[in-house]
Amino acid sequence: MTDEEFRDHLDRFGGDLALWPPPAARDARRLLLRSIPAQRMLDEATVVELGLSRPEPGPPAGLADRIFEAAFRSEPSDRGFDEELERPKRLM
Repeated sequence: MTDEEFRDHLDRFGGDLALWPPPAARDARRLLLRSIPAQRMLDEATVVELGLSRPEPGPPAGLADRIFEAAFRSEPSDRGFDEELERPKRLM
């Protein structure tokens, strides 16, 4: 297996060699023993996959409550609505 073939297999099967077809995984392990570029490619693929597997952090606790509190704390005339008609005021 060449470095280029290794990169192609990484793109297809990912960085976990256990998920590769057995003959390709065997060839990849042999390549990794002698190829620093292949070792770097595997390291990079592993870092990317680990980063993508982590859940994204959610919004801070209580964010929705703080937004609603701030929205309803302002005076009605400050909200930009005509209270009698319940529609936006015209700006002139």
